[in-house]
Amino acid sequence: MSPTKADPLDDPLLYLGVAGDVERRARRKLLRYCHTHGASLEQLREAVREGRLATLPLEFALTSGRRYTLTAIARESGVPAPYLRAMLLALGNPNPKPRERRYSEEDLRAAQALAVFLAAGLPREELLEVARVLGQSMAQAAAAIRLFMGDALIQPGDSEHELGMRYVAAVEQLAPQLTPVLEYQLRIHLREQATRDVISRTEREAGAVSNTREVGVCFADLSGFTKLGEHVPVEQVGALGARMAALCMEVAQPPVELVKTIGDGGMFVCADVDALLDATRALAQGVENEGEQLPTMRAGVAFGPAVVRLGDWFGATVNRASRIADIAKARTILADGATYAQSTQALAWRRTRRRGLRGIDGRSPLYRLDLPA
Repeated sequence: MSPTKADPLDDPLLYLGVAGDVERRARRKLLRYCHTHGASLEQLREAVREGRLATLPLEFALTSGRRYTLTAIARESGVPAPYLRAMLLALGNPNPKPRERRYSEEDLRAAQALAVFLAAGLPREELLEVARVLGQSMAQAAAAIRLFMGDALIQPGDSEHELGMRYVAAVEQLAPQLTPVLEYQLRIHLREQATRDVISRTEREAGAVSNTREVGVCFADLSGFTKLGEHVPVEQVGALGARMAALCMEVAQPPVELVKTIGDGGMFVCADVDALLDATRALAQGVENEGEQLPTMRAGVAFGPAVVRLGDWFGATVNRASRIADIAKARTILADGATYAQSTQALAWRRTRRRGLRGIDGRSPLYRLDLPA
């Protein structure tokens, strides 16, 4: 009579931290689910060690099965393996080990789409840069969704198995709905940016669109926010930053573009200085309307040439606006001379003494606009 084969799920390392028979049975059910869906014993041990066993089923819910190596994906799609590896890394995929079967049918379809882009003549290096931006943006979106869903789904007294299965059910039901939402959002942004693009005769004759534009750049943030973080709980600081980000999004109406939110503030650009100043003042009013919930706001604005690349802006004008914001006082907009000259509104500007800006040679005349308290 042959000996009974040991069950790999009897490994004591898989039950570290378990308290009592009820929790052990729930752990075993979850382990069995993950093992049946392809998790190795080492993967299970690692998930137990790191305290993430309850979320491990999500990996299987979000993939159709890993059956391809990088070489196989490259061969099937026609994309050279070194370039494909660089593209997958740019999009946020981990670097695969040699001959590791890490990729799924979804990965193959993405590689085939990349082959279409390359066949259309799109430049490889620029495609990689766009992929890096997409990877970073999707990572931020995924993090926000993950935190939101985690808070919404967890219930007091959940076992690991109950929570894990609830995650799987939610992903299977809701994840397919995200695709049309993301596609819709991409189309909206492409449409709005296309309506603002102006292609000059020089660009048409050169056959290339210049990345340099004359724009107003504004940095706005909450005065004293850094010191506030030393005295209040980190959760409260995060909530204040999130509220400020929401206010920034509300005022960034075309032609004003919100480039990014930065902790307690945001960066805006617009070729129309008056529209940019209107948005900045509306943001300040929104902050004031929050009452004691938010510290007061300050802003720095500069106008001049700036380079746009992959959704962000660079150059001396951007640096100047950031440095001006650094020295602005609470409830004021501080602007450089070019901004003052471009504005056609009858605003109560006050010229200040020449000021030195960190990292910028010389001393600059600045103009201050006090905001209503």
